[in-house]
Amino acid sequence: MKRILLVIAATVLSAIGARADEKSDALLNTLARQMAEWGDYRVEFTVSIDANTVAGSYEVSGDSYHVTTPEMDIYCDGATKWEVNLLDREVAIDSVDPADRTVMGNPTRLFDFLDGSYSRRYVGPALIDGAACERIELKETPPAAGTGTATTTDGQTIDLYLSATTGMPVRVGYTIGFMSTEAAIDVVRITPRITLDRSAFGYAPGRYSGYEIIDFRP
Repeated sequence: MKRILLVIAATVLSAIGARADEKSDALLNTLARQMAEWGDYRVEFTVSIDANTVAGSYEVSGDSYHVTTPEMDIYCDGATKWEVNLLDREVAIDSVDPADRTVMGNPTRLFDFLDGSYSRRYVGPALIDGAACERIELKETPPAAGTGTATTTDGQTIDLYLSATTGMPVRVGYTIGFMSTEAAIDVVRITPRITLDRSAFGYAPGRYSGYEIIDFRP
């Protein structure tokens, strides 16, 4: 009898897990379909790390983006990014990491988790500032042995909160294991289908005369 109960329990738990995976897949696919219709878009956000909160915005056109915060201007033409530190008067130049899903590193992929790089699990309903949401837990899939593939998110778990009514992103929460640090990106407003000037994504040296240039590209 005990063995039968264990088998039944395992079967029920497996079915619950399967439904949870189907739920997360359905939510992420709905989000992907909505994003495909955004065209060029702007996102206003806040980033909270520990007790510090910073407001900012970013604009996206394809793989190009421009991030603005009180301390940083970040430009990307899809291949190269220029991170302008307004406080230290420095410009760091680097290649774009397509695996990066952070708002400052590569916001074009901030809500993109369907390429197999992350396992996903539907956690359940949640409230964010009184708004009903659906919570999905995402964990980075380790690279295959011997591939030599490096990741920029070692030990990271991501909690994605989507509006229960619209399916739109509400919050992206990060737990970085090796640093024991938690961060949250709250979406204030998304404005889709806007017209953007392509020149907004290119770094203009004349705007930052006298800044130190640090080039990390190979």
